[in-house]
Amino acid sequence: MTLVATQAAFAALGIDKCDEAPVAEVEAADEAPAKGEAKPNTPARKPKTKAPKAPRKDSKQAQLIAMLRRAKGATVQEIAEALSWQPHTVRGAIAGALKKKLGLDVTSEKDEKRGRVYRINVLG
Repeated sequence: MTLVATQAAFAALGIDKCDEAPVAEVEAADEAPAKGEAKPNTPARKPKTKAPKAPRKDSKQAQLIAMLRRAKGATVQEIAEALSWQPHTVRGAIAGALKKKLGLDVTSEKDEKRGRVYRINVLG
């Protein structure tokens, strides 16, 4: 890696002469963009934004969504048994795939008989 001090750097440090590099090289370094910098006339790239994909109809994620859209909702235990998942996998799928990635509004409430029941709120 090579570092080049510019005329502005020398002026800020109070140095009058630069014996290490000719002035032409220093001025050329001032004009050249540093590695990794965008060129002045180059348009900035737009970040790629992807809309969330709908799950396949035969996937476990689709089955999970269908269970949560029922009027009575579903408990973690019911989902785990239906999908052959561990309870922590069910909770992770609800928090990660459904809430964060797909942006679904999943709510939970405590039921005296069934325990914690999860539902997807259907708006509209």
